[in-house]
Amino acid sequence: MKHQNYSSDAPICDPTLDQFNRFPFAQRVANVISKRNDPSSIVIGIYGAWGEGKTSVLNFIESELGKEEQVVCLRFNPWRFGDEDQMLINFFNDLATAIDRSIETGKERIGDFIDKYGKPFASFFGKREVADGVKSFFSGADIEELRERIEKLLEEEKKRVVILIDDIDRLEKDEIHAVFRLVKLTADFKYTAYVLAFDKHVVSLALQERYGTDAMGAGNSFLEKIIQVPLQLPSVDSEDLRNFCFNEINQVLNFSNIELTEEDVRQFESNFSKGLETHLKTPRQVKLYSNILLFSLPLLKDEANVVDLMLVEGIRVLLPEVYALIRDNKGLFLNDATSGYGYDRDLKEKERRKERIEGALKEFTHEEMEQIKDLLCYLFPKLNNIFRNVTYGREWEQEWSIKQRICSPHYFQRYFTYAITKKDVSDLVINNLLKFSEHHSIDDIVSKIEGVITDRNAETFISKLRRLSGNFSPLQSKVLAVSVARLGRKFPNPEQLFRSQNAFGQAAIFIGDCIENLKNREKQIGLAKDIIMYADSLTFAVECFRWFARDTEGHPNPQGFSNEEYAGLASILAERISSELGSMESFEIDKLENLPSILSIWNEYGKPGEAKDTITRKIRIDKTFVFNFLNVYTPTAFGEFGVKKSSFSRDNYEAVKKVVDPNIIVKAIKNVCGNLKINEHYPEFLEVSRNEELARQFLWIHNKAINEEKIKGQEGEKEL
Repeated sequence: MKHQNYSSDAPICDPTLDQFNRFPFAQRVANVISKRNDPSSIVIGIYGAWGEGKTSVLNFIESELGKEEQVVCLRFNPWRFGDEDQMLINFFNDLATAIDRSIETGKERIGDFIDKYGKPFASFFGKREVADGVKSFFSGADIEELRERIEKLLEEEKKRVVILIDDIDRLEKDEIHAVFRLVKLTADFKYTAYVLAFDKHVVSLALQERYGTDAMGAGNSFLEKIIQVPLQLPSVDSEDLRNFCFNEINQVLNFSNIELTEEDVRQFESNFSKGLETHLKTPRQVKLYSNILLFSLPLLKDEANVVDLMLVEGIRVLLPEVYALIRDNKGLFLNDATSGYGYDRDLKEKERRKERIEGALKEFTHEEMEQIKDLLCYLFPKLNNIFRNVTYGREWEQEWSIKQRICSPHYFQRYFTYAITKKDVSDLVINNLLKFSEHHSIDDIVSKIEGVITDRNAETFISKLRRLSGNFSPLQSKVLAVSVARLGRKFPNPEQLFRSQNAFGQAAIFIGDCIENLKNREKQIGLAKDIIMYADSLTFAVECFRWFARDTEGHPNPQGFSNEEYAGLASILAERISSELGSMESFEIDKLENLPSILSIWNEYGKPGEAKDTITRKIRIDKTFVFNFLNVYTPTAFGEFGVKKSSFSRDNYEAVKKVVDPNIIVKAIKNVCGNLKINEHYPEFLEVSRNEELARQFLWIHNKAINEEKIKGQEGEKEL
């Protein structure tokens, strides 16, 4: 995923983005409306809870109806108006506008009639005049005349008007009532249809209160008189919703450069599925959850236990009452229930805490309560003493602290304060930098960045820049890319399994993103050349080059460089390599973490033989260089015992062979180690120095390669 912004829960319009099978439902509704021959009006209600996708369904319906020439769609938004009078008169004004646009020139205009009676533009008049105009316009005679004109015109034009109204359940009670008065007033117009989307429970409750009755079902009864076709939004398939949620979580983890262990994944899935998934009802809840994770995970990365944090944030979204209970009652969840003052006292304390927690969960079913208690017992193991009679002693607290768990008193508060630690960079600082970059020189920008980043926060700094880079202007893309290139050494580059995930690699990827932002190919090439030349170290220049986007048959990318363009940039990089490494005195191998990549580029795109000649001279002059050289070609192993160099392999041998004659290395080894005896079996796990281990492994592979060539040659002679 190249860029990651906070996920929007905005409704969708494109059916290809429909993950919850909403489009077929909307398509059927639209088809029934458009194919309907009956001239009488119809009111369709689409019921669904907040966040279930009602607006997306209306978008789909509107889009499908827009394909029908005989249908005139009006998307009416009651939120735009300050009072009922304005809403009513503007509704008819919008209705007239929609109809008038669809009729042929020369026909009578509905808008002219409304202008005559209704004073539709409220901004031209005082509130009293608007009210007078509305009162006059909505007298029985005026409405009847308007109805006749509209019906006659629609019949002549063979048109049907469809009015779509959304978010009714988010209006104030009086506004909800006003909308339904409007529908009631106009719903018997022929050739019209209403599609109303709302939460039935919320609206019926508001209508019931509006009428000042406590009678159960009064609101529903009112709706039944208005809504002729009640349609419940199809429920989201639980498996689809679960997959959607986990996919969102996975994207957030990738963005945050967080990789869960198998045990982490198991613990999260198990506790989420048992304690939280039951309460996950709508896609909007998923979006809210992923947005919160997108904030909290990077903010508390390396400062909190990832699994605990994701579960606590899930409680925050899906069980807000439980979240508040935890946040406001630290001692209830962290302290021992046993006081040491006697069995009876301890028993009373355990019972008190049990009642306190279960009392906060009384609104849930028994099954849900037990599931939530299981989740709480995972997050706060000391609760097991209350609910399961299992005790965790003080020796566990050190382990919880090491794992940065929420049940540790040293870490509990971090899960709720989101403090900006020394490992973080505030959004304000980032935003100020972006503004600064638009009006200052690269030298000034470099100086400003140097004042912000440290070894501890560099990864967060570049991660936030990457997230925002998709919105950079061309100028910002250029100056920030060059500025970061000039600060390459400031970004830590520790050895790890995926080096691209550390700050050093992320800075290089950020520069590649900035180059792609420039749509002009000439400017892209120009910026790429600047990066190669101005990167503050050869190592960082090569790392940046690795992340230049390419346009190849296997991985097409219109914004990437063609093979020819890539080769041209590689030649420029090879010239820099030659300039800096051509002199043997400047060849400090310990400062070139990516020497194999450097030599590969130099050998392929530089002057023929120059790379090989330089390495050969260095090996002949410096006796110890050959071992350092072989060592950098040996991959690093990451395991439970830490970071260490692997054994020298056949693949490493073939890579070395491309840049130096193996016989030169053999001779250099003999000059230092003498004639080492090579055994039949590959030498591994030897109790010798690292240099001797490398020497023996290289010689063994070299002899094997020579023997293979001899056998191949003999077989070739036999064939002849």
